Amino acid sequence: MTKGHRFVKEDRAMTTQTETQTQPQTPPAQNPIPTLVRNAFNAAGQRAAGRSDQVAAAIAALRKLRRVLLDQAGTNIALQVVDGPVSGFIMERNMRAFAATEEAPVAAPLPPALTLAGPAAALMLDAVDNGLILHRFLPGNTAILLMVPELMGCLCDALGGTPEAGRLLDILRKGMDEDEPRLAIEGPVSQRLH
Repeated sequence: MTKGHRFVKEDRAMTTQTETQTQPQTPPAQNPIPTLVRNAFNAAGQRAAGRSDQVAAAIAALRKLRRVLLDQAGTNIALQVVDGPVSGFIMERNMRAFAATEEAPVAAPLPPALTLAGPAAALMLDAVDNGLILHRFLPGNTAILLMVPELMGCLCDALGGTPEAGRLLDILRKGMDEDEPRLAIEGPVSQRLH
């Protein structure tokens, strides 16, 4: 009797193991942020009046993300999540260009006057809004942390090169009060920055 009982348990375990082996395993879901930003950038390119409109749209999106972080979490987070990665992205691209050509890369000039409004900018701003909504449902801060390199990639694509970091950061910070750190605005748990 003991052997029969044991056999049933082993049989049940074998059946369960066999069933799980035959079920197709789904790959882990990809983060939708890069696709969201790239699709918005491509659509903005179709609506842009020119290269400077595309550049302005990418900068408007970076400014919006920085503004939201500054308002919601304070200066330190805006510096860590936007300013630092922007500088790092530019430095990395410049280092790769230097390694490839063994010459110091020349910064791509930013247009002197940027129109941060218009159909192209509206599409990019919507992408940032949608990314912030997705942030609530994705683990950790992956949505926000992936937005900056994607937006920088879009900006560099529109410029046809890498901008000068100081000038770009000046544009991103223009008009934003950062004199004292702000306290995080408490909201429902799903709306707070992780």
